[in-house]
Amino acid sequence: MAESHHPSFLTRLRAGLAGERDTVYLEALRVAGRSAYDEILAADELRERLPSLWNVPTAAESQLLAAWNAFVLQTLGETFLDADYAARPGTAGYVPPVTFDQAAAWLAAVGEWVSRARQARANPEYDIAMHTVLPAPLPAWAEVVTCPPEHLTALQAAVTPVREQVEVALHALVRTGVPPQFESAVNRLHQDTAAAVAAVEYAAGLRTGRHHAALHELIEQNLKRALELWFRVGQLAAMPSLLAGPRFDVWCMTDRATLARWQQNPQARQAVAEMWRTDPNPSATLAIQAQVEAGLRSGDLWYHVPRYGDTCYYEPPFSPLYEVRRPVRIAGVPLPVQTQFAIRGGANRGLVLGPFRPTERVRYWTR
Repeated sequence: MAESHHPSFLTRLRAGLAGERDTVYLEALRVAGRSAYDEILAADELRERLPSLWNVPTAAESQLLAAWNAFVLQTLGETFLDADYAARPGTAGYVPPVTFDQAAAWLAAVGEWVSRARQARANPEYDIAMHTVLPAPLPAWAEVVTCPPEHLTALQAAVTPVREQVEVALHALVRTGVPPQFESAVNRLHQDTAAAVAAVEYAAGLRTGRHHAALHELIEQNLKRALELWFRVGQLAAMPSLLAGPRFDVWCMTDRATLARWQQNPQARQAVAEMWRTDPNPSATLAIQAQVEAGLRSGDLWYHVPRYGDTCYYEPPFSPLYEVRRPVRIAGVPLPVQTQFAIRGGANRGLVLGPFRPTERVRYWTR
């Protein structure tokens, strides 16, 4: 960690001239997210107690998966900060905007995975697959023309702990044997792990003492590919029931205040299922939802509760109504303070901007 919380005048001056951003927000996320390491230790202890991972309660699987995701995201966020501080000691406590955005995307997501791990530990009926699509992808890589050199250092630093933890999870998965119906799926996990190791070793072979832009990009691509593969493999090894096919809660974007009513409505059930079935890119829809959830956690957004009428939009997925408290960008749309919006799913995914008025109608079909 940097001397970053109380940077000197010269540090602030150098950072300002370089266009770097203060990491006080990131450091707070880092400290809060260190509970991810407690969760991965608890997950390892749980694995040791379980006679097999092939017939365990969904809560146990949920705990293992959530702890794994929290661990990887915390590890990546910390390595990016530490690599930048080591590379630029004169501006420790500040990082380039691309590094800030990348570390923030990872560290801001840790708290939710830690929460899910603890919910699974507390509730023997908890099923994380009913709350998010699994296996979850890594948060998007920050877009940049040229990856800063210290990013490669950070990616390389993250490789060892992530790889070691994947190997622990895979060993636990197969130690008592693999049910015949899952043998092909487990073989693919080993294949993906081999591909990740090959990518890391290839990246190491490309390193030279001289900077070369094309080599730099190729190394970056291989390290990112390895981490993406391991992130997915770790989730499937933690929750082997996913190997039979992904499970997904179609109500994950629905307003919680009115959820029970929609679930009891046959037309609504059919409409929400149809919305997801016809969505050409469900990951893009869920990415919007993830941005909104991040805004709720940061306080940039809050739920809009009308004086009269429902708290949700009148078509699938029957999204909550949201209100902007601090300027934010969602789905590429800049939203000023007090903007009201809801999320529309399916082929017409995007934001629906308010203001909203009460209605007795329900639009069950979005096409």
